Amino acid sequence: MLNDNWDKIDEAVGQVREELANVNVDIPDASLREKGIVQLSNATNGTREDVAATEKAVKAAYDEALAGKQLGVEQKANVVAALNSIGVAASASETWSQLVAKMAGVIRATGNATPGDVLAGKIASNQYGEIIGEIPVRGEGGTVVIGTRDIVKLSGYYSSDIVIKGDQNKIPNNIKYGIKIDGVEGTFTSDATASSTDLITGKSAYVKGHKIVGTLVPKSKQASGTVTTEYSKVFNFNISNLNFTPSKLIFTVNNSSFGYQIGGSVFIDGNNPHVNLCGGGIQPGEVMEYFVVSNVSMFNGGFTATASATGRAMDYRFTITWTAIE
Repeated sequence: MLNDNWDKIDEAVGQVREELANVNVDIPDASLREKGIVQLSNATNGTREDVAATEKAVKAAYDEALAGKQLGVEQKANVVAALNSIGVAASASETWSQLVAKMAGVIRATGNATPGDVLAGKIASNQYGEIIGEIPVRGEGGTVVIGTRDIVKLSGYYSSDIVIKGDQNKIPNNIKYGIKIDGVEGTFTSDATASSTDLITGKSAYVKGHKIVGTLVPKSKQASGTVTTEYSKVFNFNISNLNFTPSKLIFTVNNSSFGYQIGGSVFIDGNNPHVNLCGGGIQPGEVMEYFVVSNVSMFNGGFTATASATGRAMDYRFTITWTAIE
């Protein structure tokens, strides 16, 4: 009975094979628009649209994507840390767009400062990197009082003004002659020996630091000369070679000629130059002889005047002496 069953099975299988051999099914290749037969591929970098990725290809693509994601997370963390280190608040929870905007707003270090331009203990930066300051900090400037020694204010930074104290006594009269202090030339002397009697009235000077006023009455300048009449009752004076301006004039005649005598003086005061004074002499047995000085004019360097006489005295040769006083 078992054999009969196997025979029936073989017969059925053969019949199915025969029917299948007669079946002609046309299955197209698969595309984006139609189902069909598709070829498998392990490639992960292709662009074909008529193949299907295998599990291996999917695994390779997944691993690449996962690695890229992990790298992005790490780089994002680095960016966040860098922003926070320069004082820009950032968090890994922010999007890349937010972080990029913050990076764009960071001010880049520029400038040409050097350590010698920055205070000691301070840190700055420029395009070349960090700068550690070297300028010494000296504290408050304070007040400097000048003495006899040099005062050195060390170079560096002072937190307040430096005041150089002025000296109101630093004037020429207080500084020895020939000495210059801070641009002030001294005029004080200590070797003078003059006294008030050595100075003309109205003048003053300093001797060994003390002021003295002159009491000396100046001596007037004087000049004198002689002229001789040439048998004339009138003689004109024109003197112009003096080195001063006369204020007083004296004319003196005291001689005789051919028995005629005449003598005396005429005094002319410059404060009243138009007063005519006269002097004279007498010839025994005859009338009094006179001479007169008039038309007096005194000026810088000399004077002019006219001398005349009465009687017969000046008809002869007589000598007249004149004296001019400043």
